[in-house]
Amino acid sequence: MHGVKRQPKTAATAEARAARKAKEAAKLAAYLEVEQTFFEYKRSARKDTTALHHTTKLLTLNPELYTVWNYRRQVLLHMFASSVEHGARQDVQKREVFASLGEHQEQQKDQEQQKDDTRQDKLTVKMESKQQLLEDDLALTEHALRAHPKVYWIWNHRMWCLTQYPTATSSSAPASSSSSSSSTNADADTDAATWLWERELKLVEKMLDLDARNFHGWNCRRTIIQHLALCILSADASTSELACTQPSFPTLLSEPAVVMRAAPAVKTKLVSLAENELAYALRKIESNFSNFSAWHQRTQLLPHVWAAKQLSVDQMHVYVDAEFERVKHAMYTDPSDQSVWFYHRWLVDITLAEQTPQQDREQHCITSHRQRKINVLHSEIGVIEELFELEPDSKWCAISLAHYNTLLATLYQGQTDTDAEHAIAQQASAKAKRLLQQLIELDPDREHRYRDLLQGNAHF
Repeated sequence: MHGVKRQPKTAATAEARAARKAKEAAKLAAYLEVEQTFFEYKRSARKDTTALHHTTKLLTLNPELYTVWNYRRQVLLHMFASSVEHGARQDVQKREVFASLGEHQEQQKDQEQQKDDTRQDKLTVKMESKQQLLEDDLALTEHALRAHPKVYWIWNHRMWCLTQYPTATSSSAPASSSSSSSSTNADADTDAATWLWERELKLVEKMLDLDARNFHGWNCRRTIIQHLALCILSADASTSELACTQPSFPTLLSEPAVVMRAAPAVKTKLVSLAENELAYALRKIESNFSNFSAWHQRTQLLPHVWAAKQLSVDQMHVYVDAEFERVKHAMYTDPSDQSVWFYHRWLVDITLAEQTPQQDREQHCITSHRQRKINVLHSEIGVIEELFELEPDSKWCAISLAHYNTLLATLYQGQTDTDAEHAIAQQASAKAKRLLQQLIELDPDREHRYRDLLQGNAHF
């Protein structure tokens, strides 16, 4: 303020700095003490409740210590096994006592029934104890992820907890057709596993709402969808054996056992699961084109969904053309976003990799398939050239045009029937070289790569 003498701040600033350093030193000393205690427990192989609680304390302070997460899993496994072994020893002791009594057969049956009931009760208690430990760790990781959403070790531990959950792997014990009770139990396990993974899916969706490009969240989501697919397979007798082989999703949609022999209801559910994921990825793309994980998700799903639907060649072309139109909109919106160009290149690659169906091996069909590939390249080159005129400094336009013109030249050179086709191949090759020369100026950081491409020492 005017008229007020400015006071020197040097002394106060020095005092504040000293106080802050003292506070940080005390905080560091407390942390190092906790860390030292942990390593003492680890060296002595202590695996009890105290060790578990101490890892919780240390991970709360620093969730990026992967050694602590690893040891925590060892402690939990030891606690799970100790509980089971303790229960098994008690059961053996009881059986020996009952066997020495030598009572009548009816009495023994009653006692066996009582022992079965006791064992079942103990098993239930053990499962509940294990479940509670895992729920505690799920709560711990959820809390940690809110503060550190991109720490791999937290996501890794959370997925481990889910796979250890008593109901998480329903596919390990398919229902037996000879026993209605075992079938009922298997159905209940499948329902419980489905509930568990659907609950986790909702949580991951919330995490991706906060950060749609968190690739840890996307990886976790793919694992969850994989387990939901196994739940669908386990629930049906026609595919329960397939579930035991743990096929990956969505690859299993291309499996003959699913495409040809699975019950229609199972196939419908699996395709619906994949289509829901496609729709989810598309929503994320539409909210932000710069989402590599969402584009990647579509590349993983689309070929297998198309295979499961047993599309004809013409139907397949309709779907691919729709994807080209979708990515065109993204390219024009943000031509500097590399994830869009990677997806476009994937579409071109699957188009060129398309094989002529066995029933269409006649020469005119082979020629038609080759012409389809040429037409797609011409069309996409035209689209990108229009964009390049609007964005002359776009390196992605230039590198894509160079690549696709090279592919076009290769297609024409591979089956050159006329002088006109040979001339087109020569023009495309020359255009690709001019674009590579232009890229040396547009993108000087990668000059040597472009020179290698020009000299034929590298591939796109």
